[in-house]
Amino acid sequence: MSYLVLARKWRPQNFEEVIGQDHVVRTLSHALNNERLHHAYLFTGTRGVGKTTIARILAKALNCEQGISSKPCNQCDACAQVDLGGYIDLIEVDAASKTKVEDTRALLDNVPYQPSVGRYKIYLFDEIHMLSGHSFNAFLKTLEEPPGHVKFLMATTDPQKLPVTVLSRCIQFNLRAMDTEEISEQLVKILTEEGVDYESDAINAIARLAYGSMRDALSIVDQAISYTQGNLQELAVREMLGMLSRDYIYAILLAVARQQADEVLKIIANMFERSINLESALDDLLLRLHELGLHKVAAGLVESRSDNVDQLKELSSILSAEEIQLYYQIGLLGKRDLELAPTPRIGFEMILLRMIAFHPDSRPALGTTTDLSGKTNQTKPVNKPAVAPGIPAQPAKTAPESSIPTRDISNSEDWLAFVQTSSALKGIVKNFASKVSFESRDGNKISLVAPVDAGPSLMRPENETQLEKILSDSIGQNIELRVTKGKVENPSLQERSAQARNESVNETIKQIEQEEIPKILQTDFGAIPDADSVRLPSDNSD
Repeated sequence: MSYLVLARKWRPQNFEEVIGQDHVVRTLSHALNNERLHHAYLFTGTRGVGKTTIARILAKALNCEQGISSKPCNQCDACAQVDLGGYIDLIEVDAASKTKVEDTRALLDNVPYQPSVGRYKIYLFDEIHMLSGHSFNAFLKTLEEPPGHVKFLMATTDPQKLPVTVLSRCIQFNLRAMDTEEISEQLVKILTEEGVDYESDAINAIARLAYGSMRDALSIVDQAISYTQGNLQELAVREMLGMLSRDYIYAILLAVARQQADEVLKIIANMFERSINLESALDDLLLRLHELGLHKVAAGLVESRSDNVDQLKELSSILSAEEIQLYYQIGLLGKRDLELAPTPRIGFEMILLRMIAFHPDSRPALGTTTDLSGKTNQTKPVNKPAVAPGIPAQPAKTAPESSIPTRDISNSEDWLAFVQTSSALKGIVKNFASKVSFESRDGNKISLVAPVDAGPSLMRPENETQLEKILSDSIGQNIELRVTKGKVENPSLQERSAQARNESVNETIKQIEQEEIPKILQTDFGAIPDADSVRLPSDNSD
């Protein structure tokens, strides 16, 4: 007996076995049980999510010899023949190969005739969007008012290509791509029944690579069983698929956090020698950053389902929430542009170097790095001056971290200097501090004023709480912070920066107006310099 691939062997035979499409199953089950049946159903969704499978189960339910029901018996001749693909009253049409109007008319000529053995004559069109425009036009009238003994079932991966006139005549079901967890659970069930040994991490890797398609997942499992001789180990599966080992992800993120570009390039070179798929590697990197982001807000939950808890904890202690979000965004945008790079390797290298270049912190690089061989290398700290965005480099002041606790804040100028130079201020809190103004200080109580039009995202209580803690650490005593909306007397750092820039722009425009060509343009054509078009050197200082 020939081998039956898993995707066919484990194809659902009834609605109860369909996973991930509860919204479709429930609606069809109620319709069948109450015999409220439409004449045309359209199933849409990506490949391998169950469009044709659900259509065939529906065909069995409609023609089961035990009667119309959401639970076909799977024992009668009608059910058996549908499963075998030989039921005479189920006409399956591959629309990709039957695109011509002549093919459609030949099919429609048989519509008026009664079914041969079943209750209904059922037409199942696969990839119906491939039909030609003339074919759709020939199909419309029959689709709108078919004989009572005919049902039309249609499946497509691209419903946007269907005419609106067709869509309006169908009940449409949008099948969703399945979650990784749903695919993993089903694979575990199948492999247990098949008696195949596996590691959970290997199953999770396959489920991720299936991208929501159960059929793709089972096809990969078939390949993996052959490759590993029936023992699905994570390392072997990742090697077969060209996927990245978690140790590589750990080493990459560690090197990025420590701003060690040379180490990052060494790791990429090692990956390239092993023929690791770099697009898949970027996906794994994004998944790890997502896991780290969740760890910041729900550590216990993430650790309970992670197999690399020690690595997770170490990376989470090194990377701030802001860094994780920044790296994720850079990686996400880089994934979009990866195919535009001269080679995947160059694109991947530039994504990681961009993460280092846009490091949101001015702290020195950490003292050691761990490579894949387990060796520990010493590195020299790299110090960078902290300069507030939007402030010219000349007035920016730097202060060593050891001097911050001795600073005092008693007036607006002290406040501006603190916001401008404090390395403890980062991300959202930095943005918050730069938009509020100093009002007064009474002992350990500091009052700040936010603009009247400040939105809720700026005025979040968490911003005030974090700023209060940073102020207390910087001044060396417990500070009570009070932030209110109102009329601003003293400028904020953002306003001071904008004012300084406007003055520079005005001065630049004055210089431009004295030059020969601009004078001619003003005299002969009435040209006026556009302040918004002026770009200062400080605009590129970030």
